[in-house]
Amino acid sequence: MKFLKTHYGRAIKVIPSDTVDIPNPAGLGETGTTDNIGTNQLRDSSANFTTNLLGAIVVNTTTNAIANVVGFGNSTILTLDANIFATSGDGYAIYNSDNNQGCSIYISAQQPNKLTVLTVGGDIETFNSCGDSQASMILPVNVLRVFYTGTDLSDLVALW
Repeated sequence: MKFLKTHYGRAIKVIPSDTVDIPNPAGLGETGTTDNIGTNQLRDSSANFTTNLLGAIVVNTTTNAIANVVGFGNSTILTLDANIFATSGDGYAIYNSDNNQGCSIYISAQQPNKLTVLTVGGDIETFNSCGDSQASMILPVNVLRVFYTGTDLSDLVALW
């Protein structure tokens, strides 16, 4: 019997992206601070990165930007699919990308607007008039990604 889950154990702020899935907080691996910059790179001279991080999700915790790991430079440099580190001293978090079974989306009280998502089944769907200016709501859809393009809502939280 299917049921709507009403109690959640994990949560993370959603960073809308057209290319990166929402990282599951249970997959948090390494964290640190950048100490150098390079275009489309995460650089941390105190890190010990490995090729196991290919495909992982990196969040710039200072600017709330997100990218995928697409290359391995060496143990202190990862190549990303976006330039999310423009200054040194930014914090980062690296998440394993293979444990995301989808999440529900919490929408804070705000004027109804569009939300475009990728479901766990691979469907891209735009929900129009999503939200309520008087109350928060939870979108009961198993979501992998919230798209930047086609999403006008803000302050979204992923729930597992």
